[in-house]
Formats: sequence, C-alpha cells, structure tokens
Amino acid sequence: MNILPAIDIKSGKCVRLWQGSFNRVDVYGDDPVEMALKWEKEGADMLHIVDLDAAVTGKPVNRDYIKGILKAVHVPVQIGGGVRDRTMVEYYLEHGARSIVITTFAYEHPEEVIKIAKQYPGKISIGVDVLSGAVAIKGWTQTGNVSSYDFIKKFSDAPVYAFIITDIYKDGTLSGVEPERIKKALDGVSEPVIISGGVSNIDDIRNIKHLRNKNITGVIIGRALYTGAIKLIDAMKAVK
Repeated sequence: MNILPAIDIKSGKCVRLWQGSFNRVDVYGDDPVEMALKWEKEGADMLHIVDLDAAVTGKPVNRDYIKGILKAVHVPVQIGGGVRDRTMVEYYLEHGARSIVITTFAYEHPEEVIKIAKQYPGKISIGVDVLSGAVAIKGWTQTGNVSSYDFIKKFSDAPVYAFIITDIYKDGTLSGVEPERIKKALDGVSEPVIISGGVSNIDDIRNIKHLRNKNITGVIIGRALYTGAIKLIDAMKAVK
C-alpha cells in the first residue's frame, strides 16, 4: 500500500473542505508547488492533486499550478478535478502525470472514457465519490442515481490504474474510517483500489491494512497530515 498526500487547490491555495462543502474551507498553504515539494521531501510515494475549482466548473482554473507541480517533483503525481474531455487527459499526461482521475466525465460518457483508458492503459483512474451509496459528480454538488457498485462494474474490463473510492460523508472530517463500510464498498471489486476519506490517525491506516484486501493499493490522506494528527513518515511505516 502507498500513502498519497492530498493537495486540493482552490483559487491557487492549498485547502481542505469539510465533506466537500465549498462553504467550509480551511487554507493550509499559499503555494501548491511548495506543498508538493514538502511532501516529496518527506518521502511521499505519490501525490494526489485535485483542482477543486475545475471539479465544479469543468474549466481547468488551476492548471498552471498543477503544471508547476508536475515540473517540480520527481515522484508520481495523480491528478483529478474537472477532467471532462480527452484534451485535458492528454494535456496532463503530456506534462508528466502518472494517472488521471475521471469521475463526472466517466459518469456521463462511460463508453468514451473506456476508449481513452484502452488508448492509455494503466494511466486512467476512475473516481468513485460515494454519498449514501450513490456516486456524486461535478465536485460533489450533484448526486447521480447510480450506485457505486454499478458504476465500478461499467469499467471492470477497462485497463484502469485504479478506482479511487472516497467516502464523502467522512472526507475532511477527521472522524475516522469505518472498515465495514470500506469492506462493503469493495465487494465484488477485483481491480486496484485507493481509499480516501476520513483518515484521522495511524490506527485508521492499520485498520485498512488489516482488511487484508489485496486490491487496496493506496490510501489518500489530507487534513490529518495538514493538522499534524498524522506524520507522513509514521503513515508510511504503518503500511510498509
């Protein structure tokens, strides 16, 4: 399992949201590139970058900041938020992204995303943002009528890098993960999965690891790292 520090960018700043709400924003840094270099220096396996503005508008508002991160760091970078067409996928891949996370585009045009995944095998990740069992889209401002299970099933034959499963109810709250909820979300999933949402302490990471699910390849951590509730080096020791 890898540990992926999250860098969520809103209006050029590093922020954390509470359950994805843009009305509850905490700023943790004014320079996304500097933050990326910090996590790289501390030994991050991979970085998880999200353009929050783009997630809502569909326009790459923070693209230049993300390009700066891709140019500055040497660890793999995973990028999501507002990737709504092939052009944005190819832009980030051309600038060195390891994986592109697609959610809304995958929800609205699954066949097109499957084609892109086959064209770029192992480069596309599917974001599965879950609220009350259903997939949320457009920066979590809308909830669709498709269950996470059915959504994942649509891409079961596509050569994706991973499914990024986020528990929206837990995200940004430091309220801890619920192993049974994770276990249920992974029922029937045979592809690689990265878990996100609610990680608050080292025990949460250990609990995920103790599920002994070989498909869980990573854990994304946000607020817990920024508040100091978890030290990155300790998180990495816990999984390795």
